[in-house]
Amino acid sequence: MNTLRNQTAFAIPANLAPMSAAEIEAYARRIRAEAIANLIVGAWTALKGATTRFKAYLAQKRAMDELNGLDDSMLRDIGLSRSQIPAAVAGLIERPAPVAHVNENVAAAKVARLVPREAA
Repeated sequence: MNTLRNQTAFAIPANLAPMSAAEIEAYARRIRAEAIANLIVGAWTALKGATTRFKAYLAQKRAMDELNGLDDSMLRDIGLSRSQIPAAVAGLIERPAPVAHVNENVAAAKVARLVPREAA
């Protein structure tokens, strides 16, 4: 019994008759092509993920710069202090949405995010 065939990383059916050199070469080419395709797909997925994270970073940086550019009275008008800016940009601070009339059930009031969830 050929022990090398049982030790390979790729599944080769054990009940195959001995393969010719051309069949072995074709099999090896197919496995190599699949491995290269998997590598390309993995690299593309990683690149898309890095791009998404970089866009989120830029959105957070713009929000930080804009909020840091406001004076203290403007920050107080929107319900923030200067020390709360990083938490607000990260999406950790939520505030109730403005309501047209007084609602008896304050706990059920909708919450408006200062920064959209995609950018946080």
